[in-house]
Amino acid sequence: MRPGKSLFLVVLTGLCVGLSGCGQQPARTVEPGGPGLSQEQVRQQDAAARWADDYCVAVGSLVQGLATMPSVDPSSPQRAVRTSSELLGSVIGGLDRALDGLGKLPPSPVPGGDQVRAQAVTDFQGVRDRASAVRQRLDATDASEIDEATLGQAHGPLDEVSRLDLLNRFDAVPELATAIAHAPVCQQLTVQVTAAPR
Repeated sequence: MRPGKSLFLVVLTGLCVGLSGCGQQPARTVEPGGPGLSQEQVRQQDAAARWADDYCVAVGSLVQGLATMPSVDPSSPQRAVRTSSELLGSVIGGLDRALDGLGKLPPSPVPGGDQVRAQAVTDFQGVRDRASAVRQRLDATDASEIDEATLGQAHGPLDEVSRLDLLNRFDAVPELATAIAHAPVCQQLTVQVTAAPR
């Protein structure tokens, strides 16, 4: 197993543990607001925090889907190809759930939120399409044509998934960057990612 994939699986394992209760509110949450804020500002913060949390539930479903990702069986070239296809199927399923969740989000209550979501959809859809194309090629491979290049095809989509930033561009929207502190699922995502070894 390559070091890059090992790191991804370490991060993935941590995220899966942290998100096992995705969509369920923890007993204690940080309430939005602060000194000097009007009631309207508190309402806006609360709306941004709820939207950010729903966003994090959606993208976190990718991690949940990958929690059951099968391993590649190298016992024979044929089994390696079949299990690589199954692994890509798990990746595709996780991306589909994340895309579905992002598609069901209501309009962002803060300017810039919808652009963040649109970029995530573009990124996730691109990885999903490439993973699907590789899986189709693997499924169509004749047993006599299996070689090292064929077996290595699954690495590309896996590497792409490992590089996905689940909260990409949140920092570019001040209201969303602030909302993360009041969104429990987002907190779980950020803690697990920053705590993972580099």
